[in-house]
Amino acid sequence: TDTSCANNIDTFLTELYNWGFRRVQVNATAVNGVHTEHLGEKATIQSFLRTTAAHLKLEFIVQKNEETLPLWNGLLEQEALPENIVFLHDESKGTGKETSAWSTDPQFVTSSRKMVGYAGGIKPANVGKVAQDTMKACQESGGKEFWIDMESGVRSKVIGASGKEEEDIFDLSKCYECIDTICELGLIEHPPGLQ
Repeated sequence: TDTSCANNIDTFLTELYNWGFRRVQVNATAVNGVHTEHLGEKATIQSFLRTTAAHLKLEFIVQKNEETLPLWNGLLEQEALPENIVFLHDESKGTGKETSAWSTDPQFVTSSRKMVGYAGGIKPANVGKVAQDTMKACQESGGKEFWIDMESGVRSKVIGASGKEEEDIFDLSKCYECIDTICELGLIEHPPGLQ
């Protein structure tokens, strides 16, 4: 039933918060197993808004791309969005494909926090240029803060324990490389303990 599903979601989100998580990313795309034909339905939008309102201590990141248009369009049609909803521009749909154009559309800088995210093919080799380009796009859209999101760009293939198969692992050395580049640009101060 709808009530038991909502209760399960609420329980899960409460546990995430208790474990120390503060952000939830909603990648509502087919590649992630979502039946996208229902994203724009009023019931879907209202359910999502109910969930975000019930968990105000969590930030909900809505992946914005052509496939999720019904969801983000439905959200933008609301009179006002809760402060805990932000948008992540990601035309790669979470696949890590590079993009050369970053959105400057002001409608996605919705809350008074004026925050927006960017993703798509970001990795140590291009993170400096991407950070500068996305900072400019954020400013042009009226935003005050931005973040960049990467997954495949900070992963590596290594030989597994069996010695035969490659394993895809999260690579902290690539993360440190990105942090160093961003710090060298002066966008953030170098975090203590990572120097």
